[in-house]
Amino acid sequence: MFIFKYESNVRSEERLEFWHKHEMCNFQEIIWTEDPHNEKMPVNTAAVSGIMKIGGGFANLEEFLSTLDIPPLSSKTYQKEHNTIATAWEKVAEREMYSAAMEEKQLAVQAGEIGPDGFPTLTVVVDGCWAKRSYRNNYSSLSGAAAIVGFRTKKVIYMGVRNRYCMVCSRAAAANEQAGRHCCSKNWHGSSSSMEANIIQEGFMNSVAMYGIKYTKIIGNGDSNVYKTILDSRPYDALQVEKLECKNHLFRNFCLKLKDLVKDSKVGPIILRKCLGKNILRLRKFIFSVIASIAKNKNLNNYSILQKQILNAPYHIFGDHTKCLDCLCDDDKKEKNWRFQIY
Repeated sequence: MFIFKYESNVRSEERLEFWHKHEMCNFQEIIWTEDPHNEKMPVNTAAVSGIMKIGGGFANLEEFLSTLDIPPLSSKTYQKEHNTIATAWEKVAEREMYSAAMEEKQLAVQAGEIGPDGFPTLTVVVDGCWAKRSYRNNYSSLSGAAAIVGFRTKKVIYMGVRNRYCMVCSRAAAANEQAGRHCCSKNWHGSSSSMEANIIQEGFMNSVAMYGIKYTKIIGNGDSNVYKTILDSRPYDALQVEKLECKNHLFRNFCLKLKDLVKDSKVGPIILRKCLGKNILRLRKFIFSVIASIAKNKNLNNYSILQKQILNAPYHIFGDHTKCLDCLCDDDKKEKNWRFQIY
């Protein structure tokens, strides 16, 4: 029978070691709470990393561990792990974005998309997001982010974050004191709505220095502010960046305009506006199916037919199928025709 007596414990970084001594032969044994030679992520780091990935923080982790009857991390330990993980993520993100840019660059060279000055020219997708939902009104978010994504690889090649708020600075200002030395998160003094444009502009201005490439075509939403900011900054001197509209945003704006018509009493009788309101989604689906069908059909794959069939969408939806192509229309030709009601 072995009898060990607990003597002391020593905390070493993330691990805890317990010293035990045999009462008969005085043999000492060290028991670690975690294997010191294990190359896997320490449990504290893994816990903080997990809570960060789901958008939680110290209070969430503390509550979770307490529920499991596990002693939670101290605030100081949590912050230390948080800073270590954030720094590591930032380095990995920079490395992955550089790798994605080089892959996009190689594909552009293979496609022969090289400018007169020798720089590969890329088509990129740009978009932004905010911590606070501000769709069409109340642009007051304190934080915003934006990214530039390669069109071919669908990988992020540039991203940035703008913050209008720093907790340390805010508390010091409220107490009418000078903020002490700290890592300030506030890096933006402009409006929330201009965060996206500033980040995208920064990415365009640094594309040559960072990756040796130029973004000559931009796919984005209907926000003209971003495109205007890029044009005004002239990132590539005489070379003008071309804008292509994002299909999803075009459809969204299309539906929004139709909804505005439904609410406007000046555009027509209520019965027709109600009819339009009930068929907005059908209009969108029909146009989407027309685009997909014509793209797959080699005999119909030209802009003229595409344009005619998109303009034919209202006629098709409201019962007039005289201009429909048989391969694109399988609706009941005997349904009510609203065309004569409209005119």
